[in-house]
Amino acid sequence: MARQSKISFSAKFLSLRHYLDEVSVEGQFTDPTQRKLGNYDEYVSQVIRAGNCVTLLRESYPITVQSFWNINHFEKFAQSVFWTFNKSFLLKLLDRAGAQKPIELHRCRELLEQYPVAYPEPMPEDADDELKVCYLKNSNLKKSPKFRTMYSLDVENRKSILEAVNKRIAALFPPSSAPDPVIPSPVEPESTIPISFLSMVRPMNGTPEETLRFIAEQVDKAGIRFALFSPAERIYKNKNPYGLNGAMAATIRYFFERGYFNKEYSFAEVFKSYLVYSGNKVGKLPSFLENYQEDGHFQKYFDKLKDLKISKLQ
Repeated sequence: MARQSKISFSAKFLSLRHYLDEVSVEGQFTDPTQRKLGNYDEYVSQVIRAGNCVTLLRESYPITVQSFWNINHFEKFAQSVFWTFNKSFLLKLLDRAGAQKPIELHRCRELLEQYPVAYPEPMPEDADDELKVCYLKNSNLKKSPKFRTMYSLDVENRKSILEAVNKRIAALFPPSSAPDPVIPSPVEPESTIPISFLSMVRPMNGTPEETLRFIAEQVDKAGIRFALFSPAERIYKNKNPYGLNGAMAATIRYFFERGYFNKEYSFAEVFKSYLVYSGNKVGKLPSFLENYQEDGHFQKYFDKLKDLKISKLQ
């Protein structure tokens, strides 16, 4: 590990005092006595035997199947948790991999490639003092054969998850696959099965998924608080969260105008297909599409995206 810049005394004191900790898996906890006594190798063995995980941070985040696949939590788990969960929990995670959306799967793969182990070298340049101490602790633990099982399990479980993610992506987008044909409904024009959203997206770096990843990054930079490519949690009386409709319309409209969707489709067609892809709904959709620009949240979020000065897709 590269030589560290000066670390504050308080960060060292707090982090070294709390040298490592258990990450609960599905509500399981073990007796922390061995950790308090400084018998870290015995404590880690105890945690592994229980099927839990290990972190070097002072704060830990409980793991469940749902929280593990939540992309916001996945990044923390990938960076700072040793995946020492047992085979039974691994099988539950592998089974759930098939339920993830394409953009989430691609982000998971990106993170697993970035973090093939917990606390990988080199240490991030923007690491705070606590994370710097974690890297020091990790360097010391790797020197002891007593922690070999912890490191090997971490690597094996990550490889299994990455393999499952890659298989799922390959199944969703085989090289020879073509977009599903549009099958109109004989009942109502509004219920026509939309064209595949991904077929409307112009590819960046060879794939439409990369385009969506870029759009999601810009949405985050603009301070739009919604994860727009995942189903939003409904609120009172099964309604969308306040401001979501305007955020969705602003994002699709802005990137529609910047050339990120194929020109043969109208904004309405793209937006309807986006709703199917993301798993979101808008009440009274025809009326919303006629009046969305009057939505105050639409204008606010559209202006935030404009401020980023994103280039048109050539």
